[in-house]
Amino acid sequence: MHKVIAEFDKLLNIAKEAALVGANILKDSDSSLKETQYNGLHDVQLKADEVAEKNIVSYLSSETDIDIISEEMWKASPNKVFKDSSDLLWVVDPLDGSYNFLYNIPFYCISIALWQGRKSPILGVIYNFYTNELFSGIVGKGSWFNNIKIRTTDTKDIGKAILCTGFPVNIDYSTENLTKYIYKIRDWGKIRLFGSAGLSLAYVASGRVDAYQEEDIMFWDVAAGISLVRAAGGMVDFMFSDERDLKMKVVATNNHLRIEDKIEEGKLGSQT
Repeated sequence: MHKVIAEFDKLLNIAKEAALVGANILKDSDSSLKETQYNGLHDVQLKADEVAEKNIVSYLSSETDIDIISEEMWKASPNKVFKDSSDLLWVVDPLDGSYNFLYNIPFYCISIALWQGRKSPILGVIYNFYTNELFSGIVGKGSWFNNIKIRTTDTKDIGKAILCTGFPVNIDYSTENLTKYIYKIRDWGKIRLFGSAGLSLAYVASGRVDAYQEEDIMFWDVAAGISLVRAAGGMVDFMFSDERDLKMKVVATNNHLRIEDKIEEGKLGSQT
């Protein structure tokens, strides 16, 4: 067991270094890296995403022989199927919160995770390079914020709790759907929408907020955050849409709160 943890420590350091590689690209990005491509009405992709991803993937590939999944790589292989297995897998989001980055709103991050198949998060790194906040964690060992140990909150009353959430990119903004959405979150003390799923989950792990819930969020957006929350003593339920579409439904809490809108039993990857 100690040998396994030591190996994960080494891989966590590699993930941290990879995040710094990506951050150096994004920190020094000029106007050309902020060229935009709009994917539908509510989603944007920047040239910066592609360049940072290329450098992060290159670094991970040079340090390990572990397979990698990321947004651009997945788009390049539309017929790829993500089956569950016992294989290790790097999951990379080079820039979570692209809109915030584009408009200089300081809620964005680099997100790198290591999973075993599609059910078992192992470790995660989330780096907000604007604020120089580095969140990291290994499931079964702990989570850290800039090398300081962190844990989820002890809040038990949902009326006093803070929920982070977000609107799915392809949401139907009909009155009926928005009413259902408001109904789900109406009992929470406070609601926050930061525009970055990765940072939202890092804030759950570090006790800044109490819970996170979102539907139709991409795997690479939440993979590292799920690892962090689990490592920090929280509870995470998650479910994939299918093997080709890597959209997920995720519910993460401090392990004291119980959200009524739980993911259907038998279809989730529950982490407690």
